[in-house]
Amino acid sequence: MSRDDALVRTLAELVVDMTWFFDSGDDSVVDLDAAVKQMEWMSHKLSTLPAEDRSRLIALVDERAESESDPEFREFLSSFAETSGLLDEDG
Repeated sequence: MSRDDALVRTLAELVVDMTWFFDSGDDSVVDLDAAVKQMEWMSHKLSTLPAEDRSRLIALVDERAESESDPEFREFLSSFAETSGLLDEDG
């Protein structure tokens, strides 16, 4: 794996993990209004990626979902592309 591949994979994992944190945290852990605002901002930024980069990120998330043992997190990963702005209007 090249350094660029390792960087992209690590950054993809961080984006997913932070989104999961905001999405699954309750109000004793995270301010829900702030969490929604941050997830909307991340979705917007992801939606601005070129189609090739969005496809690459979707593939990385799908790969992670296939190996995930936690059913709740696996479901989150499986819906990530749709809920995070990675899919264009045509899917």
